Amino acid sequence: MRIPKILKVLYSPTDVFKELAEEPSYKGVILILILFISSNILAVYTLYTKQYIQKVKPDLFTGEGDVWTENATFWDSTTGYCTESNDKIYGEYSIACTIVNKSELSMQITLPETIDCSARKFNLTSFSLKLNSTENPVNISLVLFSGNTGHFIRDLKEEFEEIGKWNNITVSLGEKAEEKWAGNASWHTINGMNVVVKFTERVNATLLLDALFFRGQYEPLLNYFVSFASQYGMVYFMSFVILWVIFGTLLYMLTKYSGSTLTWKHDLIISGYSLAPLFIQGIFWAVLFLFLPQINIPLGTVTNTLTNGTLIFDMAIYSQFVFLAWGIVISTFAVRTLNDFTTGKSAIISLAAYLAAFFLTRFLGF
Repeated sequence: MRIPKILKVLYSPTDVFKELAEEPSYKGVILILILFISSNILAVYTLYTKQYIQKVKPDLFTGEGDVWTENATFWDSTTGYCTESNDKIYGEYSIACTIVNKSELSMQITLPETIDCSARKFNLTSFSLKLNSTENPVNISLVLFSGNTGHFIRDLKEEFEEIGKWNNITVSLGEKAEEKWAGNASWHTINGMNVVVKFTERVNATLLLDALFFRGQYEPLLNYFVSFASQYGMVYFMSFVILWVIFGTLLYMLTKYSGSTLTWKHDLIISGYSLAPLFIQGIFWAVLFLFLPQINIPLGTVTNTLTNGTLIFDMAIYSQFVFLAWGIVISTFAVRTLNDFTTGKSAIISLAAYLAAFFLTRFLGF
């Protein structure tokens, strides 16, 4: 049975390059490119089957970011004034509310949409608070407005740890969390929020609020795979082509300097076939990701909370060096076979060209 060159080059590169020396052709390189794109998209697909993302408002997948704490026009204060601040923990700005010689600070937002905060919908809210004040507050309260008249209120004193630093706060919403809330309203129609800070005496103080999100259930990231597949395909296409051309060009320059009579086409074919292990890498990653546990990704967090699958991801990262070395070995046999160089010289040329091309490609963002 005749084995295709793109597979045979993985274990018997000398025989393959003897044939290619007589009949150089880009067909094999093009096929390797197609297999590279396909195997890596397969790896992404496998990864997406294991990852679940938390639905949040504002919706990060529409590019909104933490829009509610980026623009002070969303906010109002009955006790002071609100502005954007560069002292932030997420995004570009936070919202700062400042009071002068007052004993109460209040900052309020009317949400641009009504949010269902019942138990099965957006049943968490998270945000970060920082209070700059010379006095400790006696009370910090969170108020959620429902419709035109109803509201819920709860104390945040337990969640707020220290003045002068950012406090990351997450509180439960909905019917299952009602024991911590006072008020009689509907969790299905939350349309506003107010943070109230009270002091025992008049003070000058500034409250900063950032990274405000309402959090819901986790849904499979696979739901978004189709919309991202073409983008991944273009990225993989560009990364392969750039690596291929840079690697081939460096091989041509180094072999010419060493006395080679080969054309640039020959060196491009050497570089293209030497990248064959990269589509095997994609297949390896696809299989490796099958062993991942379910990974829940809480979008819009200010701290890294991902711990599941660390070993699998480490194996994927470090396996790159195995496939990189495999490609260098193939290139070494190719340079030696087509140029009649010594093994040592061929290895030095291949190692220098491949590593330089690899790091240049990374530097260019691929």
